[in-house]
Amino acid sequence: MNNIEAGDILETGTWMGALSPAIRTALLAAGRIRTLDDGTAIYRTGDPGEGLYAMLEGEVRLIGHSEAGRRIVYLILRPGDWFGEISVLDGKPRFHDAIAFGPCTILHVDTGQIDAIAAEHPRFDRAIGALACSHQRTALAFVEQALTASSESRLAFILVELAGRWGVNTVRGVEIDLRLSQEDLAAMVGLSRQSLAALLGRLRREGLIDTRYTRLTILDLDRLKLRCGR
Repeated sequence: MNNIEAGDILETGTWMGALSPAIRTALLAAGRIRTLDDGTAIYRTGDPGEGLYAMLEGEVRLIGHSEAGRRIVYLILRPGDWFGEISVLDGKPRFHDAIAFGPCTILHVDTGQIDAIAAEHPRFDRAIGALACSHQRTALAFVEQALTASSESRLAFILVELAGRWGVNTVRGVEIDLRLSQEDLAAMVGLSRQSLAALLGRLRREGLIDTRYTRLTILDLDRLKLRCGR
């Protein structure tokens, strides 16, 4: 993949699509394309911030770890998504892991290049701040659900969010286009795998979802939205 092809992918994303043509050109010119194997750590908790990343192919997951040792999936990133902006803004170490989930291709713009672009384009700092705010809003919505909602409402909320972001309409319903194991979903909802399995079984019996291997299809999105207060 070359930088022109990378630009075609990234300009479909909300964040880069809102940037000025000059900043988009500067980012692509400064970026270095990398291919990663499944399970590769782009960075880990405590690593120094080394710039901004964008997804070109495949999938990356941002993962944290609680004091009790539970894995927490903060965000799932697909082509067009950017990440790593918090350490770019505050200069502090990474506070989560970024792990390739399957083979993937990313674009990396290092800190020196980011600083050079910001110096030449004064509004670029504001754009990075907007990216951070977008991710923060998503995170706060999940936190609100985690603190105030029942386990079933949290699960319904996350399934609706995943459907909105990665749902594919099929004759049966909305299929979530992710390789999502029960362990992965449990980490997102904040439940044990056993508790999650019980909730999924209830939703299946009620005709709201169907699960097959690592694929999950929402059969009745409107009813599922009611479960999370939407």
